[in-house]
Amino acid sequence: MLCGICEPEFRSITGGGSIDGVETMEFVTAQSRDLVGLGTAVGYRSDGLTPGMHLGMPAPSVTFILSLDGPVEGAWTPEDLAAGRVESGEVVLSGLHTTASYVVQPVRQEGIQFAVDPTWSRQLFGVPAAELTGAIADQVLGSRGQNLVCQVADSDDWPTRFATVGRHLRQHADQAPPARADMVEAWRWLIAGRGRGTVRDLARHVLLSERQLRQRFGAEYGVGPKEAARLIRFNQATWRLAASVRHGRSLDLAGVAADSGFADQAHLTREFSGFLGVSPTRWVADERRNLQAGGHMYHPE
Repeated sequence: MLCGICEPEFRSITGGGSIDGVETMEFVTAQSRDLVGLGTAVGYRSDGLTPGMHLGMPAPSVTFILSLDGPVEGAWTPEDLAAGRVESGEVVLSGLHTTASYVVQPVRQEGIQFAVDPTWSRQLFGVPAAELTGAIADQVLGSRGQNLVCQVADSDDWPTRFATVGRHLRQHADQAPPARADMVEAWRWLIAGRGRGTVRDLARHVLLSERQLRQRFGAEYGVGPKEAARLIRFNQATWRLAASVRHGRSLDLAGVAADSGFADQAHLTREFSGFLGVSPTRWVADERRNLQAGGHMYHPE
């Protein structure tokens, strides 16, 4: 049964900040005790921001965004963003990807972003995670997505908003068949090992050849098992870096690398460059205000 976000089970954390009394940011995280289907949800509200560009992070989850203050606009390259070749929508559904997206940061923004377990994509959205992109949110959800935005916008209370989305998705969870059992188990194995382990070991675990595993895994999740493991380790690292900033600790890149399953600090830096095009220290510098206010609070587990 899909538990996901249940009204009495919220653990909420609110972070906020203002600079010179002008820029304000608020992040509210809701996380149920049972993270089946719906993972961490972050409600965000900000005003007075300097218009610019924000990096959409690669992650081992489906991104589901309900924007309550105008559409989200983004592109897959900074050149496309600068030229106005953008995808736009108040409802965003994005599957797993191994490069950053480039998102317009407006002066004001408000909405909810969910990190969704990709093994639940079929049941929640009717298609596997491999078929989800930001451009097809309307095709996947139809009027259902816009109706949900309107329902969520009717309340200013974050717990009520989270609960509204949770109820809506639970109502649709049993209308589509789940993912194959072997692919669900393959994903669980990778998560349990925090992205460590070999494709050979995973294939043996789910009783498939490596070729069969790669084919079925890619068809379900849109990335191969090796790429999924990289995303899991990267997510561990970004969460640890964000936590260091929030708690005022100095960055220990070597320690983050070791704790997140990387061979060494150089390996961590190469992965950051591959995923985001910037180093870990540059990412932290660019995102510091968001991190201090409570951004990037998605727990990797």
